[in-house]
Amino acid sequence: MSNIRQVDFLNLAPYVRYVHEFEHRELTAVKVPPRIIYDYEIIFMVGGSGNYRINDRSFVLNAGDLCIIPPFVQNSFLLPQGQYCHYLAVHFDLVYMGHNYDFSPEDVYVNLDYQNMDSIPWEEELTHRPHVVLNEISFPDHMQPSDPIFVANLLKDLLAAFVSKEYGYHLRLRILLLQLLEVLLKDIATDDGVGKRHKYRETIAGAIQIMKNHYKDPPDYRKMASDFGLSLNYFRTLFKEATGKAPLEYLIQIRMDKAKELLTNSNYSVGEISEMVGYENIHHFSKLFKKIEGISPKHYLESLTGRRKS
Repeated sequence: MSNIRQVDFLNLAPYVRYVHEFEHRELTAVKVPPRIIYDYEIIFMVGGSGNYRINDRSFVLNAGDLCIIPPFVQNSFLLPQGQYCHYLAVHFDLVYMGHNYDFSPEDVYVNLDYQNMDSIPWEEELTHRPHVVLNEISFPDHMQPSDPIFVANLLKDLLAAFVSKEYGYHLRLRILLLQLLEVLLKDIATDDGVGKRHKYRETIAGAIQIMKNHYKDPPDYRKMASDFGLSLNYFRTLFKEATGKAPLEYLIQIRMDKAKELLTNSNYSVGEISEMVGYENIHHFSKLFKKIEGISPKHYLESLTGRRKS
């Protein structure tokens, strides 16, 4: 398998490769034998149902359900004889990888005789594609969107844009897919970025609230873990699982968000704001700020107001 790369929300720029609609009303069975795909696929069941298997997990995708198949994961599909199925699907990468890593979905996915194949051989040259994963949150392989009609309409718009291929359609595809990912994100994560399905979501939410209330104080994660009845290492593991970030990464983001608020809405100097958000060393603060925001605190302020602060 190819090397794994992580991307966060700030650098998420999806590339839509293929959008299609499938509807089967005939009496014959339909199958997609075991295979891997080389990009992400979102499948939304508009009507009827279909049987899916992703790795060792089997499930029925019913009308209103959605599944997400990641790259390099074995998956298969079976539609029993006489069963109705209607779905919309989109293949995409989380970022555009360039011409050298692109491929034809028709050659790799579409123009195959699935019915007469027991398995789909790997495309060796595609196994070296970078495997890009979203480090902020993990999407489940199977979910029920809270607003299935909106999801269906987004996918219909994606299909229309993909088929029309009007000038600038790649921008339209990216906009629509980002909207879709945002809708799904709100279904699986709280406003604080904690996975709603996580077993310890209330514990992690409590830890986040402590960080927000005491963001300028030196963090004591050992005490925090102990207060929740957890070891330090287990607390860190759970926090990372639930939020996609280590506790310190999350705290830094809280501090930087507060710093941006102060830079925008106050007359404090950068040095004063640095101390207010927990950094006595202004150079360390500026370095962290620039790493996350892409510009220094001074330049951030100037970009908003045109004023200078020392």
